[in-house]
Amino acid sequence: MTKDLNFTKALSRLEEIVQKLESLDLDLEESVAFLAEGLTLHKKCQDQLKHAQSKIDKLLSVKGGDLK
Repeated sequence: MTKDLNFTKALSRLEEIVQKLESLDLDLEESVAFLAEGLTLHKKCQDQLKHAQSKIDKLLSVKGGDLK
């Protein structure tokens, strides 16, 4: 499921997971499952941000690096 999510949806789902984990209404198994999903989403978001930063860096180097 997480493979199909774009950055915005993945971040939104990650926020939902954090809220659920903070609610303390989960049993241990549910908490572990949400934690695992959250860690996967966190990595996905990090990877997408790194990819976007790499693209931006390339664009800036082609354009001379100045946005002034």
